[in-house]
Amino acid sequence: MLNENVLWEGKPFNYGIPSFTRYQITERRIIVERGILTKRREEIQLYRVRDISVKRNLWERMLRFGDITVQSTDTTSPTYTLRNIRGSVDVADLLSQAAEAARIKNRAQELTEVQA
Repeated sequence: MLNENVLWEGKPFNYGIPSFTRYQITERRIIVERGILTKRREEIQLYRVRDISVKRNLWERMLRFGDITVQSTDTTSPTYTLRNIRGSVDVADLLSQAAEAARIKNRAQELTEVQA
């Protein structure tokens, strides 16, 4: 879909070294593009996201970046880590809200308990 709203986009923080990875979160999916000459693109539909976690050590907390790990039901990338994200807690919160909205929109609610 060409008319997707981009909620966030960024690159990993690499201490001044150029990065050839680009992350993008839209209202429907997470898009990861890597490479210089050969571009590789991976997508995770937001309605498939099951869990989001953030890892930051002391140094990363001081510099305000961290790693966001996404657990999903995607077959090619069930676990994916967005590395060295600036404002990682805010981005993880945004991602969590967007994933919940996508699940509601696609009627893809997870069944966690079965009552007899």
